[in-house]
Amino acid sequence: MDAATFRWVLVAIAVLLVLAFYLYGQYQARLRRRNAIDTFTREEIDSAFVEDEQLRTELSNLNQVLRDNELEDDLDDLEINPALDVQTTPFTLRDPDIHVHREISSCDAERLINYQLRHGDFRLITGEEAEAARRQVGLELDAQGLLEYREADVLAFRVASLSAPGDFANIGTLKFSTLGFDCFIDLDNCENPRGAYEALLKKIDELVRILNVKVYKSSHELLTISDVTSARKKLLD
Repeated sequence: MDAATFRWVLVAIAVLLVLAFYLYGQYQARLRRRNAIDTFTREEIDSAFVEDEQLRTELSNLNQVLRDNELEDDLDDLEINPALDVQTTPFTLRDPDIHVHREISSCDAERLINYQLRHGDFRLITGEEAEAARRQVGLELDAQGLLEYREADVLAFRVASLSAPGDFANIGTLKFSTLGFDCFIDLDNCENPRGAYEALLKKIDELVRILNVKVYKSSHELLTISDVTSARKKLLD
């Protein structure tokens, strides 16, 4: 082999070595990228698995709490008010504008049944709304300007206004407005308390639907089915 041929052989070997190193480097780079992708994917899967397990545990705990609460709840304490925006926290402060009529304040608290019909945000009821509701449920004005409901010409219950002066004498005028209706039964002056109470409940239900109001006790707590049941039992005694 002469010198020229030997040089070309060396050049060919050098080219092959460079090509081999290049291809090997590319192969190693692909392996590193694949390993990195596999590692990232496994980390994501592991993370998702952990989060899924945590979520499952939290949901299980939440379901247990809900089941416990359902067992403890008294089913009688369901609000009889319409579910417009259910209010679970009663008012703790009395609105300064609410007026208590003297016919109600003079009654013996133990011998009085009275429920207030008003908006939860103390929005006023206009005279037009009050007059329309009065006519629809069959309430009449008495000599004192209070509304009353009679069955077979026997007084069942009366209604005062929650705004001063506490009556509906000007209900037909444009300037009239009220915070609501204070429906009450004076048991000491009632011929048929049980019948009067059932008539009161029936008319309250009609007024609630007409005026889109809620029913509160004098303590400013929402009236519940449990309260109604207790009142009925009291009237049977």
